[in-house]
Amino acid sequence: MNQRGVTTLELMLVVVIIGILTMISMTEFFKLHNRAYVGAALSDLQVIRKAISMHDAEWGYFPDVNSNNMQGLISQLLDPIGQPYLTPPSGDNWRSFTYAAPDPADLTADYDLTVICNDHFSTQITVHWDSQIDFVRLTP
Repeated sequence: MNQRGVTTLELMLVVVIIGILTMISMTEFFKLHNRAYVGAALSDLQVIRKAISMHDAEWGYFPDVNSNNMQGLISQLLDPIGQPYLTPPSGDNWRSFTYAAPDPADLTADYDLTVICNDHFSTQITVHWDSQIDFVRLTP
């Protein structure tokens, strides 16, 4: 009698193939996930940089107080009638935020905005006043 069915070896082979495909797809998912955090944090920083530029255009100077939180910086970014230049980003894309104010005595000094992203690499993004951007992965 001719029996048809699936052997244990064939079943194990299918399970191994499914496992390999799952590992490959999860690796790609994490890459996209990391890129999304970094891209969103960079976009938020560009919005804040533009608000700082509007403050500079209106008042003639950059905010001159260092801040380790976004709310502290945004509280300084007010137009002449006391309204903020921007609605603050959510801040969910990073763990830490730092605004390094320029030295008020140095008219050519610049500021830096630095965040550490919530991605798997703890990517540090620094945006300078002249739009130069530095990326550093803090964990390999």
